Amino acid sequence: MKTKTAIEMKSDGCEDYGLGSLENDDKSLIRKIDWQILPIMFLTYFLQMIDKISINYANVMGIQEDLGLVGNDFSWLATAFFIAYALAELPQGALLQRFPVSKVLGVNVLCWGIILCCSSATKNFAGMLALRVLLGMMEAVIAPALTIYTSMWYTRAESTPRYGLWYCGLGAGQIIGGLISFGAQHAPTSISFGGWRIMFVVIGAVNVLVSLLVIFVLPETPEKAKFLTQSEKERVAQRLQNDQAGVGMKVFRWKSVLEAFVDLQTWLLVLLTILITIPSGVITTFSSILIKGFGYDSKQSALLNMPSGVVSILATMLSTYAISKGFSRWLAIDLLLLPTLLGSCLMSFLPTSNRGGCLAGIYLVNTTVAPLALIYAWTGANFKGYTMKVAGTTLVSAGFSIANIIGPQTFQAKDAPQYLPAKTTLVAVNAAAIVISTALRIMYGVRNATADRLGAPARSSMEARLAGRSNVQDVHDDSDFRYVY
Repeated sequence: MKTKTAIEMKSDGCEDYGLGSLENDDKSLIRKIDWQILPIMFLTYFLQMIDKISINYANVMGIQEDLGLVGNDFSWLATAFFIAYALAELPQGALLQRFPVSKVLGVNVLCWGIILCCSSATKNFAGMLALRVLLGMMEAVIAPALTIYTSMWYTRAESTPRYGLWYCGLGAGQIIGGLISFGAQHAPTSISFGGWRIMFVVIGAVNVLVSLLVIFVLPETPEKAKFLTQSEKERVAQRLQNDQAGVGMKVFRWKSVLEAFVDLQTWLLVLLTILITIPSGVITTFSSILIKGFGYDSKQSALLNMPSGVVSILATMLSTYAISKGFSRWLAIDLLLLPTLLGSCLMSFLPTSNRGGCLAGIYLVNTTVAPLALIYAWTGANFKGYTMKVAGTTLVSAGFSIANIIGPQTFQAKDAPQYLPAKTTLVAVNAAAIVISTALRIMYGVRNATADRLGAPARSSMEARLAGRSNVQDVHDDSDFRYVY
């Protein structure tokens, strides 16, 4: 007679283990996982944010004068990064499909740390442009890698606040980046190695150190996690299977790629990402120079940019916590976009002499970063199987980079110092994002209602057409699958 393991008896809810005991054990297990992986995931997202905004702070620290930048050269440094970011999404997605997520992520963190250190030695626009392109190629991995990795460990209800926790690295990057910029600007002016160069070396060196944590400490999968017992590993797998969550078997399927590419939800999520990220991209790259345009000096601009990070963190944590308690994702996005819309209007239509109102506008626009965490959570929850998740997150990340290509190009030198076209663009895209978020909710609701009527899994028309044509599966049993919204 086969003897049941402790974990099997727990899952049966039999006399030795009540449901309360099982729930307590699950909470203990999740806390154990949280402490092992979330700090490292937070650090990687924090550092890539620092990398991105380092060029923002360098802009008020003399990089334009030191490198002889003229006209729209600085805008092109920001744009080139995200062109490379977009183009690198597909090859990075292929690496995530073939190799362990943690190893792909760690090697990329190592490479972008080295590249950032090298940026301190550039002498002209061409050299900095080349390094920004390489940096964009390396950082393209971050969102797909962390989205897929989160899906490996948590159920769909648990994953949203975890997306929020590592995504708070963005707000922390804005805060710490301001302090780094402020400190670097106090470097002695007598030395040839200017403050922005010191900033690049420090940030790059920290990236190299954190890459070692990602490569050697972050487990490849729950099955290979040394900090979990065998029964805990089995429980993680069982919980994900019961929830139709996780990534399933790591098997490449062309039909899953096709399903992702022709699924309406993919392109609505990509469009929503673009509309939400244009304001975020503008603020990330140009907030310091905008604040300086209100009449502050470079040191004051660095410090006054820090509250933006506080707004980002609060918006992200409040929205993801609300969703973990049952609040609708689409409604949370719409509500977050309202203060963003108000902030855009304040930035666009108030005179720069009203410094308090303009600063409030910049801070409010930063609520737009929180919906992106919810989009990552949507993608992780509503795309089934490893291949489809890789394809979906890669396309969403490409949308993120496209928005960041568009955003900086709305800032043209001829429009300085008001930059009115760029500011009015923020108003328009925020209003459109509210419409797209609502459309996603309607689409998911219709698909779930159809699935309930047919007694079938919720899916796109292409998934239904291709269902059963292949014996190769990379997903768990999805007969009860429903979209979350």
